[in-house]
Amino acid sequence: MKIDKNIKVGFMACILISITALSNFLLANQKSFNQKETEQYLKRARIESDWKPSGTRGDSYFVNLDDRGIKKRGFLKFTNNLRPKVPTDSYIYGLAAYELDKLLDLNIYPPVVERRVNGRKASLQILINRYLDEDERKLKDITPPDPKKFFNALEEIKIFEYLVYDTALCLQTDPQDVLITEEWKVWRVDLSEAFRPSPELIKGCEITRCSRKLYQNLQQTEDKKIRSKLKKYLNEDEMSALLKRKNIIIEILQKLIKEKGEEVVLFE
Repeated sequence: MKIDKNIKVGFMACILISITALSNFLLANQKSFNQKETEQYLKRARIESDWKPSGTRGDSYFVNLDDRGIKKRGFLKFTNNLRPKVPTDSYIYGLAAYELDKLLDLNIYPPVVERRVNGRKASLQILINRYLDEDERKLKDITPPDPKKFFNALEEIKIFEYLVYDTALCLQTDPQDVLITEEWKVWRVDLSEAFRPSPELIKGCEITRCSRKLYQNLQQTEDKKIRSKLKKYLNEDEMSALLKRKNIIIEILQKLIKEKGEEVVLFE
């Protein structure tokens, strides 16, 4: 049976298009992950057996992932010590942070999903191809190729830390949780202690600037929408404190804009 030449050409073209699409997907995820596609990957991917302890606190591992031949690395975390347990350390807060990141359209917290692994619930997060962290960059005095863009990205991370109440970058308590890729995309990782039930902002770290996009999204994202998305992760005290911090941040930025002008306070 002979196959029409045009059919052969069409079939090969489809294969090439599929390969190109997969290649583009992998390349894009090295820089700025497509959240939905990466979430689906994390939900489907087979977690291979060669787990490596992360070396950090809690029950967590670096793992290799495979979904139909597409291989990536992930961070698997089982620890679930929710408040009022001490020390507080839970993968649940990372899931909440990711949902908030998506609501505000930030794309600074790597995609993460909840999985059941060996009969236990855990979070599985895509692992960032780290070039260096903010602690290393400062110690080695490395200047970013685009300083304005880089330091603006840090300002967005600071605002996010105010919102979720975690001090890694703001107070330099753990700047190694601010990861920088080879393309100088900045990510904030490890928010397993976030969402403290404190209705005040972090003391000792002032808000001075914010992106226009984040400022607008903070204003436009209604409290009820935040409650709807995060209610499965946070208790009432944590939720109420989060919403109060959001409103305080907006008020501070409004005051700064009134005093200094939008061109000083807000950046694109």
